[in-house]
Order: sequence, then structure tokens, then C-alpha cells
Amino acid sequence: MKWCMLTLVVLALILQFHASYGHPQVPCFFIFGDSLSDSGNNNNLPTLAKANFLPYGIDFPGGSTGRFTNGRTTVDIIGYHLGLEGYIPPFASVKDSDINKGVNYASGSSGIRPETGVQVTLHETGARKVIVFGVGPLGCLPPITALGECSAYINRVLEMYNTKLKSLVDTLNAKFTDAKFIWINTIAIVSNDLRGLGLRVRTIPCCGAGVCLPLTIPCSNRGEFAYWDLFHPTEAANRVLADRAFSAKQETDAYPMDISHLAQL
Repeated sequence: MKWCMLTLVVLALILQFHASYGHPQVPCFFIFGDSLSDSGNNNNLPTLAKANFLPYGIDFPGGSTGRFTNGRTTVDIIGYHLGLEGYIPPFASVKDSDINKGVNYASGSSGIRPETGVQVTLHETGARKVIVFGVGPLGCLPPITALGECSAYINRVLEMYNTKLKSLVDTLNAKFTDAKFIWINTIAIVSNDLRGLGLRVRTIPCCGAGVCLPLTIPCSNRGEFAYWDLFHPTEAANRVLADRAFSAKQETDAYPMDISHLAQL
């Protein structure tokens, strides 16, 4: 029996694959996360955390759908690698007939604390294949690098958090033997692979020197920028993370296996 795939993007935050839509490796894909994965859930909410205006989505087939980047998000690209048909719809607009294919519950500005998000008991609701993304190198966000170099202190703290998160995956796998949890080493993938793949601009955003406002004219060479705005990566950077999460380039990219192997269980 094939189990659905579930992705939990915690806090924050290439090889070419040829999976095709219509030949899914898993029957469904459920997504929980923040603005890095949001595909439109915030569009009609009373919040300033919105991206349903150009130039957001300038490179996405549907335009400014509410994704906080210029094109596809990391989970969009993972869905492609899994061979899923189309993009997983946001909870705000999903049709009842499509729920069994998966739902994107990610919401910009949400988090893992009770006051910023919804607590979900994943295993009790049927999750059997769970991807947990570690936190990315927040110490290298443009607001910090604009003042100089990355903050080694912030990234060290995040490394400690990610180490605990990796240990939690071991704990959950031991406790729930009928399920499989994996951890993606986001901070290592993003820190090590951006320069080698041509993303030469890593300290300033493509859209706006400060906030990416409506109708701002973004950079034209978006494939060379790591960050779209002050806090969110470009599609090019999302592709780096998604590709190595799906098929690990190094043993340290994913634990205890990558998404492609998880999908085959």
C-alpha cells in the first residue's frame, strides 16, 4: 500500500529529475509550514503577510498566487519530483473532491509555537511518511549580511536546534514503528551549494532594497540571486533545496534517507 507524503517545514526556511505529472510516486501530499511553503492561504486573511501581488509570482504560471517568491516554492518542486499532477492546492481554496490528493496548510508568519500556529498530532491523523525540514541559515538573511557577514552566532544556535530536531526524528521513528520520519539538513544544503550552482548574489534581494512592494521592478537575472526579498529565497534557491532533499547529493543532506527513498517505502 502506498502512503501519502507529509511535509513539515519548521520555522523558516541541482540535479535534474524527470518525473512526470500523472505518474505519482505517492497518492497524496500534505504540507504544513510558513511563508516558505504558503501557496495562497494568507490571501484573504487580515494579515500583512501577503504575497498575492506582482512582482511576487512573476515567474509562476499562475502569476501572483500568494507564493512568497518569484516562482515555485520548495514544496512545489518536491511535488514535481514525486510525479504529482499539478500543484497541491491551498487549504483556503481546496475543493472537497481534491482533499484526498493533498492540501497545503502552510501560512505566512505561522510557526511552531501555540500562539503562531495550529498544533497537529500528525500520527493520530494518519501521517505515515513525514519530511521534517531543518531551519535554514537565518544568520545569512539579507538584513544581516547588509551589515557585513553572516552572523556566526545565529547560525550556531540554529545548528544546535537542528541537531535536536534530527534527534527527534530518531525518537519518533523508534516510537512509531509503522511510520517513517526523515530530516532534511536545510542549513548545510543552502550554505554549501548556492555558490556552486551559479547563485552568485547572496547578500541582497532581487526585489527591492527593503520590502518588495506592489509593482516593484525586480532584478532581471533572477536565476543568479539566492533571495527574492529580505526573507524568502528565489525559485532558483528553492530548486537547490528541493532537488537535494529529494535525491541527496551528500550523506549529510538527509537523515536517515532522502525523499526519493522515503517515497518508495
